[in-house]
Amino acid sequence: MKKKLLSPQELAEKLEKILKNSDVDLFRKMVNDYYPADLAEALSEFPLERLIIALRILSTDQMAEIFTFFTNDIQEEIIKSYSSKEIKELFDNIFTDDIVDILEELPSNLVKKVLRSTTPESRLQINSILKYADYTAGSIMSVDYTKLLLTSTVKEAIELIKKERDESEEVYFFYVVDDLNNLKGVVELKKLIFSSRDALIKDIMEDRIILANTTTDQEEVVNIFKKYDITTLPIINSQNKLVGIITVDDVLDVLEEETTEDIHKMAGIAPTEEEYFKTSVWKMVKSRGIGLLFLMLFATISQVIILLFMSLYELNSEEKNVYQNGWSINYIVTILLIPLLTVIYGTSGFARSQSATMVVRALSLSEVYSKDILKIIWKELRVALITGIILVGVNFLRLIIIYSVQYKGDINHKELWYALATVSITIFLTVIFSKLIGSTLPVIAKKIKMDPATMASPIISTVVDGISTALFFSIGYVFYAYLLVA
Repeated sequence: MKKKLLSPQELAEKLEKILKNSDVDLFRKMVNDYYPADLAEALSEFPLERLIIALRILSTDQMAEIFTFFTNDIQEEIIKSYSSKEIKELFDNIFTDDIVDILEELPSNLVKKVLRSTTPESRLQINSILKYADYTAGSIMSVDYTKLLLTSTVKEAIELIKKERDESEEVYFFYVVDDLNNLKGVVELKKLIFSSRDALIKDIMEDRIILANTTTDQEEVVNIFKKYDITTLPIINSQNKLVGIITVDDVLDVLEEETTEDIHKMAGIAPTEEEYFKTSVWKMVKSRGIGLLFLMLFATISQVIILLFMSLYELNSEEKNVYQNGWSINYIVTILLIPLLTVIYGTSGFARSQSATMVVRALSLSEVYSKDILKIIWKELRVALITGIILVGVNFLRLIIIYSVQYKGDINHKELWYALATVSITIFLTVIFSKLIGSTLPVIAKKIKMDPATMASPIISTVVDGISTALFFSIGYVFYAYLLVA
């Protein structure tokens, strides 16, 4: 049957109207016409009491399909409202890896309630996944699959697949094991269909297998799927025993999780798996505030550099307030130089962010490796040189226009030209340093087994700001010293 599409609000209104008319049969029929993900989004618009009533009208299969698409908060409220019998019926129709995902987000009292309600066999399967460390292949694999025996015939294999079709997540690729559950090969469904019914599985299977271990990092699992363009990956333990499979939908979840985590870390935010509107204000304050707090404290370095250079400017001035036939030191530093810091910080920060983002992404997708650091430096250096020249040219014209307006066309003061030269040279150098630092620190982090995204910000930001400040006032001081002797 062709599924229909409606906006969540429109679908919620239709479902609510049918519920008000108490037409149970029509409600169940209508649910079959829409995708579970859309139904979950629509039913989420209901008040909790109405949502529970709606779910209890549905068949167990319908309810289980929709339940996995609800947000963690709604799943939690449903489990609180359900009896042990209802929980058992619900979770008996959900794949084990999905159950594990749900349990990981529940408070401990509800986890106990669910586990008490499930069968011993189901608890055993759940524990077989929970025992593996987070973020490994073992923690995201499914144990709901059909495995074929090496010595089975095609006819026996097809009968087994039919028998277990409702309990298996994968129906296109089937992994072959021996009597000791050692992984031996893989066979496609289409090969089973077109082979002789009397043929042995060992004679038609493919013995070259792409696989992963239970301890393989989930990021590496994503890379395997991408590299080999596969939809299913068998997972073995240290004894080469087949213990589970990972399907492409599991990989999509991991990809979203890893991408979100990297983006959060690059912004100096503590990673969280909660949805935006489900995250409390206080939790947001904690996740963002820590990064900003450290950044503010590290910014003291830039502040100290500015104060040191201010003292240096004053100490080397023949008079504290005025040059011979020139502008005062306070005017030059306060009016000419300090406002240009915003340009320096903005340019260097953006240059750093661009390089760091590109390199972190490339590292995540295994497009570059730690050993490629010299190639990365050479590439970023060329980009920085070209970009720096362009920015210097544009900035030169920009300041001439600004100074012409500010000083009503009188731009013959050498102090203005020294300020212009100071910021232009600084921009050129900081773009080079920013891009080199932004691209190399994530690679170094990867080399020393740290998360590259963690190094992307705020550490790089602090380093770049310190270097930019020192360069700016050092170059400015060179021109200032020349003014004193001119």
